[in-house]
Amino acid sequence: MTWSEDSARTLSEIFDGTFAAPGVVTAAACVDEAGTVIRASPGNLPADGRFEIGSVTKTMTATLLALLAAEGALGLDDQVSRWLPAGQNGAITLRELATHTSGLPRLAPNHAQNRADPANPYAQFGPGQAEEGLRQAVLAPGHPHLYSNFGYQLLGLVLERASELPYQELISQRLLEPLAMTCSGTGASGGGTPLPGHGSDGEVPHWDQPLAGAGGVEATIGDLARYARACLHPAQDPLGAAIVTAQESQGPLRNATHQALAWLTRDDGIRFHTGGTGGFTSAVLIDPARARAVVMLASSGGGWPLAEAAFLALTGRDPRAARPQPPGPEWDDRAREVVQLLIDGQAADVHARIAAGFQSLASPEQLDQGWREETGDLGPATEIQVTCRRWPAAGILADVTITFSRGTRAGKIDFDPAGQIVGLRFLPPRPAQA
Repeated sequence: MTWSEDSARTLSEIFDGTFAAPGVVTAAACVDEAGTVIRASPGNLPADGRFEIGSVTKTMTATLLALLAAEGALGLDDQVSRWLPAGQNGAITLRELATHTSGLPRLAPNHAQNRADPANPYAQFGPGQAEEGLRQAVLAPGHPHLYSNFGYQLLGLVLERASELPYQELISQRLLEPLAMTCSGTGASGGGTPLPGHGSDGEVPHWDQPLAGAGGVEATIGDLARYARACLHPAQDPLGAAIVTAQESQGPLRNATHQALAWLTRDDGIRFHTGGTGGFTSAVLIDPARARAVVMLASSGGGWPLAEAAFLALTGRDPRAARPQPPGPEWDDRAREVVQLLIDGQAADVHARIAAGFQSLASPEQLDQGWREETGDLGPATEIQVTCRRWPAAGILADVTITFSRGTRAGKIDFDPAGQIVGLRFLPPRPAQA
């Protein structure tokens, strides 16, 4: 069995059983000299199933930037004021946007006031809001390295102005179609069938991104494998040259890592980028020295360690080490204690266990009132069932089912790694079975 065959099979399966929501799909593509091998779990993933790839989109936006720069349509060191009404921030360069060194914040200062739906956070944020946010932004002194989705939203808008094409047409004509990524695109463009995304409680809405340059591309595992192969073996043409430019280091960061145009590069030559939306996680890793590449996709949000697993496989180690491990029984006990305190009317003790940054969201009295509203007509509690699991990048998630004399109620408790409560919610009662 070749490296690509063995790795693709293992990578597609290692997170089986760790997702809370049913219906989550993981897919892996491994590229080496023997070819490209794609595997998915479960194995019935349609070939045209589209995943949201989140910030992996930024590597494509950076490639388009390099392509237009090589053609003279714009310059990497153009000031943003050449393309956008930037006010006091007009001196920011396109290179700074592409390398996260503009000093801009992660999100625009006016982003929250334009967010109509927390489950679809970018849907109402378009060109006008972005230009307003650019003029409002207060830059970090010295332009340190600060990862900025806002910067890439602006960069995608600049590409539209320079090319005189909407982003979805630009990326389709100049990158997706030349690479035969026929089932990929932004929004409603391109072929393929969008897959449902998942959070911890089940399916979640897709994200709409009017400014798609930061994270709006959707792709199939097959198409993203074609992209990875093109990044591993760039063609001798203008697109291939732009791919090479996008991967060139623009400056050191830390831990033997460098910032390229969107891509992060390591001293050993590996290039990588990860992505995530509310319902999806992605990772692409390129290793020219070993002539290998790995793509991983999951239809579940929450920061799953796909990149860690891919890196282990890429470097010849066991990717199963990245699988989230079950938490110890002490977490079950901790969650059960929280529920018992609520049952015993000791909401103040529960409030004391909430992380400081979240205590202002509800007073002890409000906690007690909420508990009584949810359970007051169900009679005495007779049993507490708890199942805990590690929630990637967020600590521990406890699924709780409480049986009362006249019914049941389910809920979730989120703990940070120190054991403090950062989330507490009940789930809607399930309808009675006919």
